[in-house]
Amino acid sequence: MLNIRRLPNRVRNYLQQKILRKIAANIRYKLMFLLLSVMIVPLLILIIFSINVSQRNYEKEVISSNESRIVLAGKYVDEKLKESDKILFASLLDEKLIPSISQTNDENVPMNFSTLNYIKDKLYSIYYRNEHLDRFSIYAKEKSTVYSITEEDFKVSKIANLKGTNWTKLGVNPHYIFDSGGPEQNFSLTRSIIRFEDRKIVGGVSIDVNWNVVDSVIEMLKSEKESSVYLLNKQGQIVYNPNNNKAPAVKFQKIMKQINTSKKNVYYLKDKKGYIFFQKAFNNQVAIVKVIPKTMIMTGVTKTLVYAIIIGIFSIILTVFLSVFISLRTTKPIIKLVDAMHEVEENNFDVRIETDRNDEIGLLEKRFTSMVFRINELIEKEYKSEIATKEAQFKALQAQINPHFLYNTLQLVGGMAVAHNAERIYRVISALSDMFRYITGKQGDMVLIENEIEHIKNYLYIQKQRFDGKIKTDIFVEEGTEGYKIPMLTIQPLVENAFNHGFEQKVGNWKLSVEVQKVFDEIEITITDNGVGIPEEKLKNLFDQINNLSQPLNTRGSIGIKNVAARIGLYFGNEYGLDISSELGIGTQIVIRIPARTLLEV
Repeated sequence: MLNIRRLPNRVRNYLQQKILRKIAANIRYKLMFLLLSVMIVPLLILIIFSINVSQRNYEKEVISSNESRIVLAGKYVDEKLKESDKILFASLLDEKLIPSISQTNDENVPMNFSTLNYIKDKLYSIYYRNEHLDRFSIYAKEKSTVYSITEEDFKVSKIANLKGTNWTKLGVNPHYIFDSGGPEQNFSLTRSIIRFEDRKIVGGVSIDVNWNVVDSVIEMLKSEKESSVYLLNKQGQIVYNPNNNKAPAVKFQKIMKQINTSKKNVYYLKDKKGYIFFQKAFNNQVAIVKVIPKTMIMTGVTKTLVYAIIIGIFSIILTVFLSVFISLRTTKPIIKLVDAMHEVEENNFDVRIETDRNDEIGLLEKRFTSMVFRINELIEKEYKSEIATKEAQFKALQAQINPHFLYNTLQLVGGMAVAHNAERIYRVISALSDMFRYITGKQGDMVLIENEIEHIKNYLYIQKQRFDGKIKTDIFVEEGTEGYKIPMLTIQPLVENAFNHGFEQKVGNWKLSVEVQKVFDEIEITITDNGVGIPEEKLKNLFDQINNLSQPLNTRGSIGIKNVAARIGLYFGNEYGLDISSELGIGTQIVIRIPARTLLEV
């Protein structure tokens, strides 16, 4: 598991700064998203609602206007067809027509010639008075003769077989026939001619009328460019298609069934492909139908849609600009405050936030500046007081000399004097004098690592002389670390603890090593012994003492582990200090962690 206290100082600062900035940025993005949601969502709902309402209103307008048009168109078509039927009635009122077609005496040629001329004149007269007629025909049943006039000429035809013609239907319906299923785009009206004396059908009269007779009403119906108008018969077949032979978009057979079965006074049907408006005419023989595709309804609201899109785009751009502006303006002082807090975390209490805001954020900035100023004052007082106390304690500790150690050393010197070993006496006394010179010197609280290591070498030399042949020591200093600074008398109290507590009851050879190396931007000094180790309960108590550095320093006896940890925290901060691991019967390892700083950086 990663221990953040073990990370280098720069790494920790970088991570903390990134986390704070991310939190501040997260607030900015949340605020920006919230403002965009609050402003854009109702706007989009309003645009969609207005488009929907506009489409429905346009749809109602199209339906309403086309319903009225289709009713008028139906009446007009009915009127035009009835006008065509009146042509037949007008011809049937001629008193000479029935005798003319019912004569069967072929011997009187002059009379037949006269009759033929009369019939011919009658046909010409009616045909040229009605511009929409394609054909006018008179049928003489007894003669099996058809007299007809077209645009081409007058024609007399003998009919041997009447099967498949409208004349054969006169027997079924002796009065009237309407036929709109011919290949030409016209319809035919046929009425029987009945002799008054015996009520016998002696023939018939028929006209073929071009459907362009209703073109004017179709033009009136085609109020929309995309719409199509058709004339249908009862079976749903198209009898007239004035739409440039454009195929219909719907199936009229199915539509015609709905029209014929509809009992309500409805003039339109809604299909998945469009709107179908219809009106029956001429005794339900024909129906005029108008088809409007659904795409036309959408085309009708295109202008509204375009305006809505333009307004929507402008509003969204304005909304985005305002939301970004408001979020930046709102969160900028918060981020500024976060940066200031980070500076305070870096022990920079000279941070000041100048603001002229009178809102809550401005009040927060002013209170923060005031708080930092007061904290700085309190720290100044506390720090100066604590430094004075620590210096006094440290000076007292420097002045302390372990009486037991001094006594044993003097005994050693006396014993060597008795043995007349002058060289060893000189070396021990020299090491001891170097130690006292180092302790009582005026080099300050911070010394070079190489000086502290030299002091440890003198101390270990004297201990080796005391325990001749019983202790083995090893000192390793990584190249380049000698010039870094360390608080004076940091290593010796820990080495001394190894002798006093680790080796005191140790049977066999003693081993002690001191390693100095650089790890990232920290210096780690590892002191390892093969002593008896520290019991678990005592080790836990030792950890509690190290972590509770607010208690006064213990100045009795040796400097001790707690005092060393307190001094490191005082000089470098609580993120540095000691890491202790121990195992009974195996030994103890203490790691000193301090920042890699030169004399100018301390």
